[in-house]
Amino acid sequence: MSLHMNRLAALTMLASLAAAQAPASAATPLAGDKSRYRACLALAKSAPARAIASAQAWRIEGGDIAARHCLALAQFESRDYAAALTTFETAARQAESSRLTPEEAVGPALTAINLWTAATNAALLAGQPGAALRFSTSALALAATPAAEASLRVMRAEALVEMKRDTEAAADLEAATKADPKVQWGWLLKATLARRMGKLPEAEAAILEAAKQTPEDADVQLEAGNIAMLQGKTELARTAWVAASAVDPESEAGKAAEDALARLAAGTATAPAAATPPAPTPAIR
Repeated sequence: MSLHMNRLAALTMLASLAAAQAPASAATPLAGDKSRYRACLALAKSAPARAIASAQAWRIEGGDIAARHCLALAQFESRDYAAALTTFETAARQAESSRLTPEEAVGPALTAINLWTAATNAALLAGQPGAALRFSTSALALAATPAAEASLRVMRAEALVEMKRDTEAAADLEAATKADPKVQWGWLLKATLARRMGKLPEAEAAILEAAKQTPEDADVQLEAGNIAMLQGKTELARTAWVAASAVDPESEAGKAAEDALARLAAGTATAPAAATPPAPTPAIR
């Protein structure tokens, strides 16, 4: 089962960080039209099938990385995650070879770190954690700020959990929260994994940190209840689950909390599995 993960937040963060950290290069600017690129991205969102055809034609004409990026996003929007990860990977390798800075590229998303990150996201959604592990490791090699490193380690941890490599995932989450104590989802994921590994004191410490950052988050409250229940703190668990349900009753976390409360009332409660939010569309634009 997947860890909680808001991939949109991770990708958005890395997109904003890339402009400040890309390596210098003497390469010439990408051949391509910025207006065509922007139009293609807009089409990928509104009409992905048309965008796929448009991007393929542009790529044949020499659109290069920009065309591939648009194609990958259109494939992603079409929920063809396997095709998207392959296209993102090809674009990322091209970006690494060209070593373009954001200023030289048609768009700031066309840096290797952003493309590897997008490939990681697509691989996770395609159910290919091995590919996600490779892609996130490639992105990590390019991370030049603590915030970027932390976000990528959180993503890689999810792939490692899917591969049942919990110890390595825990190490990545530990490194992530040290590199950037405010990394989004880091403490929550750390708490969830620690609970699953039976390390309840560590899980409790991590969920307290998560609650400091996002006290009204339904996923945080759900996990706080899960941990409390395993510790035998029934009333504390009830309070946390009530809070999770009240904050966002229609979310996966809210529904899981409602279910836990019903089982608690029936005397059959155990800590439920952590809810996994629906994966949003990536925001590498």
